[in-house]
Amino acid sequence: MQLKASTDYGLRAVLYLAAQEQTCSSKDIAQDMSIPRDYLIQLAQLLRNAGIIEARPGKHGGYRLAKSPADITLLQVVNALDDDAKDTTRARRKDRAGAPMVQGIKRAYDLVLDGYDAYFDSITLEMLLDCSRDEKMGKEFLAGRLIAESQRLLAEAAAAA
Repeated sequence: MQLKASTDYGLRAVLYLAAQEQTCSSKDIAQDMSIPRDYLIQLAQLLRNAGIIEARPGKHGGYRLAKSPADITLLQVVNALDDDAKDTTRARRKDRAGAPMVQGIKRAYDLVLDGYDAYFDSITLEMLLDCSRDEKMGKEFLAGRLIAESQRLLAEAAAAA
């Protein structure tokens, strides 16, 4: 799966801040993570508005996480970076929502989004950093998270039926 540039860059920046555990300048983040600095500053505004990072002005300022990496999920980061696109997509979908075939496709698409959201919401930045330290163990852990979230969604569906 290929992430769009804003999601890719934003995730890199947030993971960098999680690994550094301190305030980092936009110059350092941009240089170390190969992110255009002007673009990083735009993305940082979205992340700041979502309460994921804090901006520190001044000579020794920069960015840092607003809370512990254990309290920030992958879904929160992705949603912060993707909010504008979602609003546009929702508006377009609403215009076409009446056709019966569209309703069926929309339900199928919503299932994909529900699964995606559940999985991404079950993974924190801290978990990702831990997984990156041991590739084999990391893949096993992430597969386990996927299985656990699948089972949770099945249980929810059974309870609702």
